[in-house]
Formats: sequence, C-alpha cells, structure tokens
Amino acid sequence: MTVHDISTMKSGSIEQKISRARNLWANHGERLSVLPEVSLLLNRYREELSESRRLMDELGLVALCSTCSSEVDIGGCCGSGIEDWYDEILLLLNLMLDVDIPERRFDRRVCLFLGPEGCRIWARYHFCVNYLCPGIIASLEPRDLALLRAQSGKELFLCWELENRLKQELV
Repeated sequence: MTVHDISTMKSGSIEQKISRARNLWANHGERLSVLPEVSLLLNRYREELSESRRLMDELGLVALCSTCSSEVDIGGCCGSGIEDWYDEILLLLNLMLDVDIPERRFDRRVCLFLGPEGCRIWARYHFCVNYLCPGIIASLEPRDLALLRAQSGKELFLCWELENRLKQELV
C-alpha cells in the first residue's frame, strides 16, 4: 500500500471498499493484530465499544433508532447511502474486531450496516457515533446525555488512534 492508495480510499462503491478492506485483512491482518500498540489499542477500543453499546441499550437508544429507521421513509439518520462514508481502514478495523461485514441490506431504505437491532458493525463512522437527533436529545435526561457524549468521545478517540496507527503501518 502506498500513500496514494491511502489518500484515495474514500473512492469507489461500498462493495469495492469492502473488497479492498478484505484484501488488506488477508494481506496484513495477522501482522497488524499482533503489533503491541495496535493490540493494546484494539483491546481498549473493544472495551469502550462494549460500554457504548451497553449505555445505548440501557438508555433505550438502540430500540428508538431501530424503530425510527424502519418507520421513516428515508431510513432516518441511518438512511441508505450512509455506508458510502466508510473507508477501507474503518472497514478493516471492523474485520480486526471479528465483525462479519454485511453485504446485503436489511431494508432498501437504510444503511447497509443497519439491522433490525441497530448497527451490525462495531467500528462506526464518526457521524454515526456522534450525531443525536432532536428526538433522542429530548428523550434523555441531561445527566444521561452527558454520559452518552462522554462515552462517544472515548470511542471516537480510540477509533481515531487506531485508524492513524493502521495507516502508518500500511504505508
């Protein structure tokens, strides 16, 4: 992989990006996974992802978002086309987390990665982690909203660190 390859990763269809991520995994996954810094970050990231999921479930957001995406004509915040924002590094990160990246849509109106119980991948694009619609904000107590935003920040920071580290290793 070259610097040029990394700088053009957002190009192509989501199917092409998934294919390139799988190629990266096949060619570099084992080497990347055992690097001490990557391994440590990956373990910390996995813990924060689990905590994010737990908190979202506890606050009722998984159910709220899943219901909205199936009832709104355009799929709500998780509408079709959101998957196009993902690049090979974020998809590779999902493969490193043992995520089976879906290739078929649950519903034509929604993001490729959305399933009946929420997002089917773990390493998510920053918008998907950070954005809270007015309905979610209105449904949360200020304390819960602050907890959710703090947790999202932890998740996003570790994702950013991992993405940068993987890019350094792949150049």
